[in-house]
Amino acid sequence: MIHLHGVGKGYGGRTLFEDVAWDIKPATRVGLVGPNGAGKTTLFSIITGELAPDAGIVRIAREVTVGHLPQEVALIAGRSVREVARDGLERVLAVGRTLTALETSMAVATGTELEGLMDQYGHLQARFEAMGGFLVENRVEEILCGLGFARDRLDRDCAELSGGWQMRVALARLLLMHPDVLLLDEPTNHLDLESLVWLEGFLRTYRGTLVMISHDRSFLNGLCTHIAELSGEGLRVYTGDFESYLEQVAQRQALLERQQKNQDRKIAELQRFVDRFRYKATKARQAQSRLKQLTKLEETRVELDAKQRTIHFALPEPPRSGRVVLTLENVRKAYGPPGPDEKVVYRGLDVQLVRGAKIALVGPNGAGKSTLLKLLAGVTPYQGGHRDPGPQSRVFYFAQHQVESLDLRRTVLEEALAASQTHAPTFVRSILGAFLFSGEDVDKRVGVLSGGEKNRLALAKMLLTPANVLLLDEPTNHLDMASCAVLEAALGDYTGTVVLISHDRHFMDEVVEEVWEVADGRVTPFPGNYSDYLDRCARGDRPAPLPLHDDSPTKGRAAPAASRSTAAPPAPNVETTSEPVSIDWGAGVGGDVRRRKSKDEKRVEAELRQKRLAATRPLRDALESAEKAVGVLEDRLTALRARQADPAHYGRPDEVREGKPGRVSEPG
Repeated sequence: MIHLHGVGKGYGGRTLFEDVAWDIKPATRVGLVGPNGAGKTTLFSIITGELAPDAGIVRIAREVTVGHLPQEVALIAGRSVREVARDGLERVLAVGRTLTALETSMAVATGTELEGLMDQYGHLQARFEAMGGFLVENRVEEILCGLGFARDRLDRDCAELSGGWQMRVALARLLLMHPDVLLLDEPTNHLDLESLVWLEGFLRTYRGTLVMISHDRSFLNGLCTHIAELSGEGLRVYTGDFESYLEQVAQRQALLERQQKNQDRKIAELQRFVDRFRYKATKARQAQSRLKQLTKLEETRVELDAKQRTIHFALPEPPRSGRVVLTLENVRKAYGPPGPDEKVVYRGLDVQLVRGAKIALVGPNGAGKSTLLKLLAGVTPYQGGHRDPGPQSRVFYFAQHQVESLDLRRTVLEEALAASQTHAPTFVRSILGAFLFSGEDVDKRVGVLSGGEKNRLALAKMLLTPANVLLLDEPTNHLDMASCAVLEAALGDYTGTVVLISHDRHFMDEVVEEVWEVADGRVTPFPGNYSDYLDRCARGDRPAPLPLHDDSPTKGRAAPAASRSTAAPPAPNVETTSEPVSIDWGAGVGGDVRRRKSKDEKRVEAELRQKRLAATRPLRDALESAEKAVGVLEDRLTALRARQADPAHYGRPDEVREGKPGRVSEPG
């Protein structure tokens, strides 16, 4: 269907790839993988004709249609969601318009002309039916609803949608088009888990050819029949899903290492013989023969696959927080003005985060996962209740569109320095280097960075603002799989508290020890990782949701006083006692990843933590009340000391001697 021969491309003297040879065959599902910057998106643009290659040719078979979903789409305005999606049915709609025209012609035709029109109409009607023309509106709604749109929102103007939702509209239009070859560039980036699972099921029955760029290992494993790895040396295709690809890469690397070792040993033996007998008359002929063998081996020397640069970091040891790091009590959150159109997301919400918890928020689209994360982060207003950070809690919030908060006018170094108030420029440069911004890269404008580079910069800023509570909304968007693996390992070893939202199922399995299902304004905690959560749901083994404030045994308790502001503890050194994680592209070959706890160990620990949490709740409530009382007394003591230090106070001797309400008199 599509044939690439000798294709190469570079920018500004840097070669992305060269001598790419690739045959994309019918009915295959190919995952295109490689590190950020390898040129995967560029290769898609070359296939579609948007870019011309520097070398080589691209041939597409006649009458083959190619559909392309880019990482970013042009903003859509002035048309409804339904109208834009229906554009994907243009071929079907064109046939429908032709049928309508034929009906008009048949109304006035007679005799032989009418017979010809009726024959043409019959063939065209059969084609229209085969293309699903009579179910056009059903198909539009099916795909849009599968991608997370509510039926009552299909006639909204696309201009009202965020960039992520506009991307879903573009994806729906492409799926309705049903091209022979579908090129998808990170299609899962803007989807929640429910929509991702729907898309995976839809694509599994897709009759055309699929080529997709994705960092989602579960997505690739569920769909791919082949994996194509792109690097500076070209493109290599492996048969099987992503896990099979990783095994084959490891086997290939091990084989090359053995061959290179044997070859090096042979070369050393030949060199020793030549050096020893080269000038000895009786051995000169043999030495010359060995020298020829040595020259031939040097010319055919086994070369190991070049290792790609990957991010390399460890999260800093966080400052120790109190046992309870964050509490939401009796929180009410709604959108829109009060009245019949107000959308209440939470009413009477009570949740508590404890030190060291690693939690994933899951639930259907629109359930309030991102809203809950924002409430925990304190970045969104609420209409009632209290948010109380625990003692010494330091929160870092990584928004889903964190890259949008970057200043596009700054350089990479300037943006990182703006996030760091205490670190020297040399230290900031070392952190940027760990995220692959080295040399002249730190002088690039943020506006010219790719999506993956912007995400890496946002993660680097996280290291420059050490925290003991990380609230992460889709942190793996735009990261390649090697970078995701490093982030997985870093979060797995992190001793602080983590709450995250992600559509990457493998990432959640590796990181979290508890899943909070968010639905209908309630939170239901499940011990274990995401796979454990799915298993329990499949068995119908569902725990009770956390009680709302009106249902909780603490109803009627006085609302907690506002937390006292405390001085932030000094930023810890990013250097930690544990070894940093190093992952190489391709199954972590040559990497150094320490063993992490098994799923069973994590599940048992989470269950024990839940039991301890329930058993110690009265004590924790009493402790919190005592801490707040101590805080009030400390504030009074500070005020008294300030009054005693004021000379004007002693100008009123009667007041000092007698004391006033609210003052503390000396005993006796």
